[in-house]
Amino acid sequence: MTQTGKVPLWEVAVLLFVLGSGCVAKQAHTTGSTGYPPLHPGYGEFNANNVLIGDGEVMRKHYTLMMSPNGTAVLRGVVFAREYRVSSGKGRAVTGHYDGKVELRAYMGDAFLPQAWSALKPRLKPVSGLKVEIRPEELRVEPGKNGTFEVRIDSSNAAPGKYYIYIVAFGEEGWKGWAVVEVVTEKTENG
Repeated sequence: MTQTGKVPLWEVAVLLFVLGSGCVAKQAHTTGSTGYPPLHPGYGEFNANNVLIGDGEVMRKHYTLMMSPNGTAVLRGVVFAREYRVSSGKGRAVTGHYDGKVELRAYMGDAFLPQAWSALKPRLKPVSGLKVEIRPEELRVEPGKNGTFEVRIDSSNAAPGKYYIYIVAFGEEGWKGWAVVEVVTEKTENG
């Protein structure tokens, strides 16, 4: 601004150019060229919180299972097409879903690991001490239609202690969701 209180024309032109460029870039980013709704800002990085595990009656994101050595347990799991909303950039919200083809995998980890995938991934390890099978390993979820699976856990080679099994759902569009099974194995009176 000059001492007379007037803004030079070139500053106005630069300001309009910068604002116009930001609006164009934001609009192109939020509308998307695929016709799909824009992605949630944490899509793929944070837990989609759409995986539950349990005995069929009690389903949770963190389920505790008491097992004796040489035991076998079968848990039920569900992946659902959780809804999320994103601002369209024009004051309206656009709805999307964590849905599509899903691949399920089991990992071992520690208790209460972070909800961000970039922090969780390096702390996950292959399953050891327990035998874990997921069936089916691939499924499809759609809004209003859940995908169900079973997790079979065999503790025949497990030492007494706590094991944290992370059941991770990888969505074909890049989202990730997970639930944790805390397996507590105890010594029997004979062992």
